[in-house]
Amino acid sequence: MNAQERTARIGIVGSGFRARTMLRVLHALPDRFEVAGVATRNAADREALAARGLPAAGLPGLPAPAYASVPELLDGGAPDLVLLTLPAGAAQPVIRDLAAAGVPVLTETPAAGTVEELAALQRLVDDGACVHVAEQYHLEPLVEAQLAVAASGLLGAVTDAHVAVAHDYHGISVLRRALGAGFEDTEITARRDVRRVLPSPSRAGDPDDLALVDTVHATAWLDYGDRLGTYEFDDVQYRSWVRSPALLVRGERGELRDDVVRTVGTDGQPRRATLERVAAGGAGSHEGLFLRGYALDGEWLHHNAFRPARLPDDELSIARIVADMADHVLHGSTPPYSVAEAAQDQYLQLEVRRAAASGERVRTRPQPWAHGRVCRHAGAETS
Repeated sequence: MNAQERTARIGIVGSGFRARTMLRVLHALPDRFEVAGVATRNAADREALAARGLPAAGLPGLPAPAYASVPELLDGGAPDLVLLTLPAGAAQPVIRDLAAAGVPVLTETPAAGTVEELAALQRLVDDGACVHVAEQYHLEPLVEAQLAVAASGLLGAVTDAHVAVAHDYHGISVLRRALGAGFEDTEITARRDVRRVLPSPSRAGDPDDLALVDTVHATAWLDYGDRLGTYEFDDVQYRSWVRSPALLVRGERGELRDDVVRTVGTDGQPRRATLERVAAGGAGSHEGLFLRGYALDGEWLHHNAFRPARLPDDELSIARIVADMADHVLHGSTPPYSVAEAAQDQYLQLEVRRAAASGERVRTRPQPWAHGRVCRHAGAETS
């Protein structure tokens, strides 16, 4: 293999749920990724990693090199890039240390906890650090197909979007893309209401009983003047059997509602098309069990680059953000999700929380990352 064909050596910092999911994805794609090692302070996890791996999603893991510190990971594993799966506060000094060592970083969401920390992280990138953020929800297969419809012009100029697919900065990220919004200011109104609902399955399995539980239902309206975005999410919505995700985008010439696209043809007649999920492994299929992609009227809007790996949609989006980061670092490809984009998502969700707490309309202000640098990895070849 030449340098551009070799697998990317990935280091991981942390050994919690997110790290274990990352490991599962990396091990499922050995032709693309090699686990250079995992740095964790948890001695029991290090022992398990070396012997048998860490379980994830109820499935056994695979062994991986384990290190007690980040410097040991860098010295012993020599990763091309590091996936940082620590909470935002704990991640900041580690990001700075990795940047000082010249190691590219893909850090967990949110990028930082406060506006001041977000600005400091952008300054690090402006000074030459290669730091990106593992925001994945806009890359989930259906969501990517839906956003492709919104951006295609098929609906005309987009005027409204209603997104109820993910919480906080994740949902805001999808909403901004549905509206085609960048870093411009917006006026926000929001509310958070406590409600009762049936419990949802957890990471450990189905609920023990069907007694109603408290949940917080969040709603926010982001007014960009010529476009209005509605963010909605229920705390128990992930995995819920009775709270489904929803995405609505309306334009001057049509609308997308979940998987249905409504427009008017050149003949003046109404048209209705459906986003088609194309997958192997159904009745009579002997191809394996994997997603091929999403198509609209026979045209691919999302094509799964990781088939035939057996990965669910959320893990396909994880594979995509890691692959994009690896391609950027090794080959000079387009950078993945920037610190500036992630900072704007987090800033907006912090302002949504402030609007809900105060009961007042909040006007956002320009932030320094809006004109900040996007990482161009120093060691990458330009394409």
